[in-house]
Amino acid sequence: MIHAFHVLIPFVTIAPMALSAPAFAVSLTYDRLYDDGDRSLSNVACWNPNVPGLFPDHDEWLVQKNVAPGILAIPTIDGWDHADCVSCWMLEWNGGEQARPLLAIDRSKAGFVTSFERMNSLTEGKAEELKTLVVNATRVGLTNCGFAPQEARRESADEL
Repeated sequence: MIHAFHVLIPFVTIAPMALSAPAFAVSLTYDRLYDDGDRSLSNVACWNPNVPGLFPDHDEWLVQKNVAPGILAIPTIDGWDHADCVSCWMLEWNGGEQARPLLAIDRSKAGFVTSFERMNSLTEGKAEELKTLVVNATRVGLTNCGFAPQEARRESADEL
């Protein structure tokens, strides 16, 4: 019996590491629409008409310039209540030498899309030259996008 206990302890310790989200390769391009800091966030797929702002408890988030980590559009988001709405993604380029966190709040038709400014930051000024590139994307915790741990909770549709 004691041996079984010793076997379970390492398993429990290792299991959380095995559950981390895997990185995957995806195309990234830019749309200058996301560079317009005064563009209303009511235009993005994650806008919830029942909440005064993009994110519960962040009713000051009314325009794109309020999204400090930068905006990311991904193809899986299909509405404000989708699980990927207001999710943080770490994008790595150039063998992991460059990495940037971005906040997914909009839907793209294919691949990932961000602002020209954010793509330029990731590529060290080569966004216009490259236009599209392949990055490794990993969904990470919202703290990577600047949220405090208590802010990372989202209300469910039932709570709104």
